[in-house]
Amino acid sequence: MNTPVGQAQTTVDCVNCDVDRAIDAWKGPHALVLGVSGPQGAGKSYLTEHLINYLHQTRPQLKCIGLLLDDFYLTHAEQLAVSENARRSGNALLMGRGLPGTHDVELALRTVLQLRGGSGPVSVPVYDKSAFSGEGDRLKTWKSVCSPVDVVVFEGWMNGFRPIDETLFPALYFSAGPSIFVHKMHHLLAINTDLAAYEQLWAMFDRFLFLHTDDYRNIYRWRQQQEAALIAQSRAGMTPEQVTCFVDRYMVMYALYYERLCRKGAAPKGCNFCIDIDDERRVVGHHYF
Repeated sequence: MNTPVGQAQTTVDCVNCDVDRAIDAWKGPHALVLGVSGPQGAGKSYLTEHLINYLHQTRPQLKCIGLLLDDFYLTHAEQLAVSENARRSGNALLMGRGLPGTHDVELALRTVLQLRGGSGPVSVPVYDKSAFSGEGDRLKTWKSVCSPVDVVVFEGWMNGFRPIDETLFPALYFSAGPSIFVHKMHHLLAINTDLAAYEQLWAMFDRFLFLHTDDYRNIYRWRQQQEAALIAQSRAGMTPEQVTCFVDRYMVMYALYYERLCRKGAAPKGCNFCIDIDDERRVVGHHYF
């Protein structure tokens, strides 16, 4: 059941309150792992940053660590190999980082496992998106975190996306709308196959917090706003046409997987917290399932 809220309540308010409850109730044998997800431009990074700061301020006795799915991108050399294979097959979706198949999932799994239940120092990768003229690369110097920790906050735009049964895929492909037809079905099936590896990672989420919009096409406007703000600050950024082209590559993922995520979540029953936002990113409701 969706609970409407007053306009004064922000996504930060909602998440801080939910996480306080989750921490107070947590009796697990390992660190509490919180998955955070939301459409690009919806404010999930802002939300995650504020959540970690809030926990540091209000619960200084707890050790909290934030992780980004983006920090587990393949190295530049590894991505070049993926991109070359994609060029040979004509799969534009894998010609660059971002989508399933461009992360080191085993490294992400190992890192979360070590942080939530290990002991001693854990090396956490850091990814530099500006390296190689924007192609990106993993830094040689990683962060060192002393485990075990108490709370792991794992943020990612596609957190919780689950592969579609291949027998159902054709029907979903043809019903998703004309925008998806720019990609061949067998190319999307390759992405769908790669997505299966991430389920082991989602399985470690003890609680899942995500932002829901009733129209994922809002992403275009949100990303345009973010880029305009970036240009105002640094005088560098993408043109509106470049932003549209950038977002286009991700939209097929939302068309296929986003609403399924919003219905099923990524954590155990009762531990998925959905925050509904409007096109101005204002909270209009929330519910657990």
